[in-house]
Amino acid sequence: MAERAPAAAQVPSLRRAEPDDAHQVAPLILAAAPHLRLLLGGDHGAWHAAEDAFRSDRTMFGYRFGLVAEGGESLAGFVIAFPGKLWGSLKLGTGVVLARAAGVHHAADLVRRGRVLDRLHPAVPRDALYVSALAVDLGHRRQGVARALMRRAIAGAERLGLDVALDVDLDSEPAWRLYESLGFRQVSSRETGGAERALVETSGFARLVRSAGSLAGT
Repeated sequence: MAERAPAAAQVPSLRRAEPDDAHQVAPLILAAAPHLRLLLGGDHGAWHAAEDAFRSDRTMFGYRFGLVAEGGESLAGFVIAFPGKLWGSLKLGTGVVLARAAGVHHAADLVRRGRVLDRLHPAVPRDALYVSALAVDLGHRRQGVARALMRRAIAGAERLGLDVALDVDLDSEPAWRLYESLGFRQVSSRETGGAERALVETSGFARLVRSAGSLAGT
């Protein structure tokens, strides 16, 4: 998750993600998207689904859109960001992978919870780069990892003349502080009702956008 970078933090080594990173990235995906555990009935199914989704090039968590931070013998963190024009096809591909992982026993729950999450996450504009996941390993937090990953994603978007969009949990104050310091501003929010909150365990999400060419320091 997001953290405030100390002034003297060493810049982490970043590289493009690879399919072989799946085993190390899986727990980071679950940290970035904890609702997957609910969708898939627990840790075991969610872990394997996260690995499958990461290895695929047709999901919102696919390695081809990912960047990882090296952390010695393990990965320190990762970010996944893809062009908004791929939103529809990647959303469909993600659903296929999750349905396969859920199986018949959890299919009904997957559909119910999936509908709530679909409502909470509006479609992404075609002229934006969408950050679908950002997470930092517990042992590497407060070392500037999340900030470095986001800076790289922002730089890539600016080269393409794209805005950067993401959805943040309404209750995640550290994430809000990070994104606002990088020039993101809220453009909308969607809250859960009582019945929905029981299904997805969140108060809701806000859509944040950083406009291309923003003068905010990154």
